[in-house]
Amino acid sequence: MKAEQRKELETNTLADKVGQAMQRVKGSSRRSALIYLLVGAALLLALFFTYRWYVLGKTEASFQWLMLDDGSFKHLEQLEQQQTPAGRAARFQIAWIVYWEEGVRMIGIDQPGAMKKLREASIRYKDLAKECADADDKIFEPQALLGVAVCEETRAVQDIALLGQAKESYKAVVDKYKDSAEGIFAQKRLDLMNDKTKFAALQEIYEKLQKDLQIPGAAHGFAPGGFAPGLFPPVIEGDDKKPKKN
Repeated sequence: MKAEQRKELETNTLADKVGQAMQRVKGSSRRSALIYLLVGAALLLALFFTYRWYVLGKTEASFQWLMLDDGSFKHLEQLEQQQTPAGRAARFQIAWIVYWEEGVRMIGIDQPGAMKKLREASIRYKDLAKECADADDKIFEPQALLGVAVCEETRAVQDIALLGQAKESYKAVVDKYKDSAEGIFAQKRLDLMNDKTKFAALQEIYEKLQKDLQIPGAAHGFAPGGFAPGLFPPVIEGDDKKPKKN
């Protein structure tokens, strides 16, 4: 083979390899562009759904706070099931309703029913205290701890021994949140209970309330009529004016 033919053949071979290389580069570029396009589209979709989730979450949160502000028991019951700040606030509101509206305010009308509601309120506040402690919620936790203490003191109208538990519960508030409004209030109750004279007077008040309101004692079962049989004699007008027998 002549030198010129050899040179021409080598040139054609080189050109062919360069052409093949260029085709591969072009094909690779198309694949890369397609990959970039798909990745970009996926990112845009992810951003869109994240934004929608954020907007819907904010809308739902706002709606829950509106339901709480409305304050109807129906809305509170719906919110009670939600593990959100508004749901927790609703659980606190329900605990207060059970304690005050269905418990304290009903003591003079339905003593056994009121005592049952006060026990329920105490349990609710204990559950809330645990929930807040687990969530490290330093805003609501002192309120829950104080709720437990107040419920226990109120229930002393049925069982005077609960004043001791109330004292320990007030101390728990002070130990953990002494500088909070709840801690300051708890300290005042604790100071009263630590004073022997004042504590004895407090016991007398609760014992008198139990007798005057005819509240069934904790150690006795409730009679069908609502009172513990034999716990207190029936109050009859004029009985206190009858002469005593020798």
